[in-house]
Amino acid sequence: MPLPTPYLAAKTLTVVKPIDTAGAPRIVNLGLNESWLGPAPGAAEAIREAAGRVHRYNDPGCTAMRAAIGRQFGRDPARIVCGNGSEELLDAIGRVYARAGDEILFPACSFLQFSIVAYRIGAKAVEAPLAANFGVDVDALLAAVTPATRIVFVATPNNPTGVNVPSADLARLSKELPSHIVLVIDSAYAEYVDPAEGEAALALADRHANVVVTRTFSKAYGLAAARAGWAYAQAEMIAALNNVRGIGNVNGLAQAAATVAVGHPDFAARVRKETARERDHLERGLVALGFECAPSSANFVFARLVGAPEGWAQQVVRRLAKKGFIIRSNEDYRLPDWLRITVAARADLDEFLALMAAEVGSNEGRSATAG
Repeated sequence: MPLPTPYLAAKTLTVVKPIDTAGAPRIVNLGLNESWLGPAPGAAEAIREAAGRVHRYNDPGCTAMRAAIGRQFGRDPARIVCGNGSEELLDAIGRVYARAGDEILFPACSFLQFSIVAYRIGAKAVEAPLAANFGVDVDALLAAVTPATRIVFVATPNNPTGVNVPSADLARLSKELPSHIVLVIDSAYAEYVDPAEGEAALALADRHANVVVTRTFSKAYGLAAARAGWAYAQAEMIAALNNVRGIGNVNGLAQAAATVAVGHPDFAARVRKETARERDHLERGLVALGFECAPSSANFVFARLVGAPEGWAQQVVRRLAKKGFIIRSNEDYRLPDWLRITVAARADLDEFLALMAAEVGSNEGRSATAG
């Protein structure tokens, strides 16, 4: 008997990678860009209170959540759509605006989800060359536009590099991109940069009918497990996205938590300040060990050991996992020498740096022996 044939072949690219931590005394996960500072005030309490209503269906329109977001950012809630994390909304944008044979364009080394969105719908993922230090090259993006281009994704700050795209560059891109092409500004890490930059991105969606901005509560607001995100665009685009998103896509517990969390900009500001301080500490420690670091503006560091042999990064990931420290390697981005390390509490970072110093020392010892 013939078996069902998938319309898409098996794909190995994945945002979350399995890793073996068997035998580790404790686990410090520096691989998923979670916030070590915990959830926003009142969010956990809101979940506990909402749990008593778990036998009731959630509000499919996320009315209270959208209203709270609108109040905080000074935007019309009718122009906000909520999602099961911002990733669901990225996927919805792909399904609404692109089809098989179309092209989805983004800068090289961008968030892996962009290529996954294209793959799911049979579109072609197209990468534009980067500028120096993993910077986004607006001219290269515009030059890569073809008659088949339907969506342009730009993440700022970007994952995995952490590099921020200046507001002026986003403004020029939105102005010069053909108006029938959707420009998606993925701002999952917006809370880690100056709030004025997040406001500038939302303002682009006010000025241009083809611009949509996506945000999440998973990072700075500390609600990674709740899965709550949102997007802002003009009314026609929001209506289209509402047509394809899942009914009840944001569960009631997540809605309750996000509704409370977004009302604490002071907490987000503290997260931004403390993350920047610990990111600088981590970068200084890595540079002292011989690493180079990309100019990250997010809650992680993107680093490469200068002169490391091929495969060293992957070996370090495996060895550190056995000691309880999870970090991310980046071969899926064709950057196998680079590591992504989430910012965390100072004690955990110092323990990680000590482990990394031993790894670097062992590598240098092996290199000297081989020489």
